[in-house]
Amino acid sequence: MATLSRSTEPAPGNRAVLASWKSIAGYFGCNERTAKRWEERGMPVHRVPGGKRGYVFAYPSELDSWLQAMKLKDSELGTGNAAETSRQSSALQSGELSLAATAGGSAPLSALEPLNPVASPHWKLLWGVAFLTLLFCAALSSRILSGRHAEDRHEQVLASASASRRVPAPGAEDLYLQGRYFWNLRTVDGLSKSINAFTQAIIKDPSYADAYAGLAESYDLLPEFANANLSDSLLRAEDAANRAIALDPNLAAAHRAKAFALYFRDWDIAGSDAEFQRALALDPASAETHQWYASSLECREEGAEALKQIDEARRLNPASPAIAAEAALLQADFGDLAAGIKALNDIELTQPNLTSPASFLAVIDFAIGDNPGYVANLRRYASITGNSGDLALANEVARGWAQGGKTGLLEARAKGLKAAFEHGSEPAAFYLAQDLVMLGRPKAALPYFKASLNSHIVVLTMLPDCPWAKPLMNDPDYAALFAEIRDRQHGGYPHHPSAVRVTLRVPN
Repeated sequence: MATLSRSTEPAPGNRAVLASWKSIAGYFGCNERTAKRWEERGMPVHRVPGGKRGYVFAYPSELDSWLQAMKLKDSELGTGNAAETSRQSSALQSGELSLAATAGGSAPLSALEPLNPVASPHWKLLWGVAFLTLLFCAALSSRILSGRHAEDRHEQVLASASASRRVPAPGAEDLYLQGRYFWNLRTVDGLSKSINAFTQAIIKDPSYADAYAGLAESYDLLPEFANANLSDSLLRAEDAANRAIALDPNLAAAHRAKAFALYFRDWDIAGSDAEFQRALALDPASAETHQWYASSLECREEGAEALKQIDEARRLNPASPAIAAEAALLQADFGDLAAGIKALNDIELTQPNLTSPASFLAVIDFAIGDNPGYVANLRRYASITGNSGDLALANEVARGWAQGGKTGLLEARAKGLKAAFEHGSEPAAFYLAQDLVMLGRPKAALPYFKASLNSHIVVLTMLPDCPWAKPLMNDPDYAALFAEIRDRQHGGYPHHPSAVRVTLRVPN
């Protein structure tokens, strides 16, 4: 019987990703047949959806964590593997594996905390079913009982719901709660610590669905708050969400995390809607689900429904700064512009470390032509993130505005965005292309719009409805681009209202 061990000297270049069964087998020092058999024991091997049959890849860090989770006897492990497992454990405990290297967007995602493997499901969490049962039984009790009898029945249902909950392994739930705290901070450091906490919770309890859902939601937020690669981050988010759903199909947070990834990475409108609706059916009182659903509806120009969802999120969690900021942006976009701007300014004063208000205000200021406000909020945003690329862009734009007015600002912004794009910032491509169109250079803009398409930048889906972009339809190359944008939106292109949101307008 083959022993489970890892070669102490992996081939150069294979540390970031192992792109075949041969590479995976070589990493362990075994043959391919043995490696494939270990997949049945939970070894984390990935397959790209829609890829060639049999195409697999794996992350060495995930394989190392799987070995640790298996808890094999020392006699079964090679000396090199035992040392590596010890190193991985120490790195997790010390927080060595962090997002600090990715703050500029240049580090590969493999430098982040790994996703960990799912062991065979042993228990099923029944939160969603228990909650729906509670509602049904409470309603039934109100019809056939009165007074104290109804109260007794309600308490019995609550006790039943509590009893159905699977108890995590010792220490796992505390790590999960730590992860949720750090995740809620919406900062680079916070997401780094949330990933570490969720990963450690999974190591302690490989069947802990909630921890996989938390890990998925951490990866969902990496592109926005840590400048991580969007496609890779959301692919990991979907992978972790699927693992959580396999362990507990009734876990609302897992469906929410998957819905987010399906829309913002795959532009899968139908699939995302189905997952959001499933999450809401399981837990209609989740403010986060209503908020994240509003975000996707916002990008689809579904203004009325987006406002409805964000209002419900605010009602459920009025103390959340992130929800309040998004509600203010939606109000500015689809409701009362002045009121939305005032709300964002108020939030910015009370939440000095939250990036959303300054970012949203900068986007609105640029759209309405408030150039001094745009420069000030861009600098404010850069001072909060501390990111060298953000600071460089803010300084470049400020110089351009001071020296050349509106045209100088656009030229400087285009220069700064081009530098950011060349250093790995994916969203910079769309806004660079927008600036080039405004400067009268649409041919030069086209490659950057195409780069946005290749990077799954979701704001590109709104391009065909932008007033400033519609004249480009007369160009055959742009007509082809617009057609491809629509074709890539799975589940049908949504019917947008006639009015386009404020933040997609550009100064006259």
